[in-house]
Amino acid sequence: MNTFLSCDKRTQELNLKQFEIRKTAKLCICFVCFLQILYRTAAIILDPSSTPKSSLLVEISLPLCALMIVTISLEYFLFKRKGLEMAKYSNIVDIILLLIFTGDWILFLLSSLYKVEQTNPPSFKVSALYGFTSFSWRTLMITLLVQKWQLKIVSPIVATFVVTGYAIYYYQHNLVFLLLRATLQLVSIILIVYCEDKVKWKLMQTNLEQEKWMQVNSFILDSIPENIMILDLQGEANFMTKYCQAFLDQYNGSSDVKEFFKRVLDLQQLQYEPDPLRVSATVKRF
Repeated sequence: MNTFLSCDKRTQELNLKQFEIRKTAKLCICFVCFLQILYRTAAIILDPSSTPKSSLLVEISLPLCALMIVTISLEYFLFKRKGLEMAKYSNIVDIILLLIFTGDWILFLLSSLYKVEQTNPPSFKVSALYGFTSFSWRTLMITLLVQKWQLKIVSPIVATFVVTGYAIYYYQHNLVFLLLRATLQLVSIILIVYCEDKVKWKLMQTNLEQEKWMQVNSFILDSIPENIMILDLQGEANFMTKYCQAFLDQYNGSSDVKEFFKRVLDLQQLQYEPDPLRVSATVKRF
């Protein structure tokens, strides 16, 4: 019964730790959103290439950035008050943030599409280019918002659909090429995010298996009442049993392995059959 309680407590501790790590990541999102509010406010006031429609869309997007900050701050505050109770609502909060983020992305993208010169077909003004390069940091930030790859692909796919619709509207005669390019881009997004997710979990699983293997071996070696230590090529101790540590403390007064070996005198092999590799030595006390 105690074993089950111990495992359950350990699981709760791990869940709490994961939740705390994600909260820290979301605080980074708050900082990015704050920077975006400053930038968009400056763009509304100072950007000479803005059109009435593009400025309106940027203004509409400002409350969405603020809403993300409020949502994350509220979750963080409730977590401090209620602890692990908030963890069961974490997925709901993630989906809400994803929807807000997607809406903000589309609004800002449309504002860039409306920064056009009145030509036929319309050409974009120079400052509109930053609306398209923002695709890079937004795609990276989505990894802080949600963990499942199925959710990570939502925002970039919706953004790709919007751009494709805009392109088809002005270049209907080139429909086949535009659809082909959009399809390939969508496949690339899905494939990259999926592979990134699988590689991440494989690496995590490998690290966990290695840690588990080390724990099991440490437990086995600690159960042997012998002086056992594992040294690297520089002579530093990578592992030392508790029995050996107690022995070092008794004769050396410190855990410095090199200092201990300096005090070993009269090292010689024991002369009896059962274990010819055993050696005897005199250890000079500290």
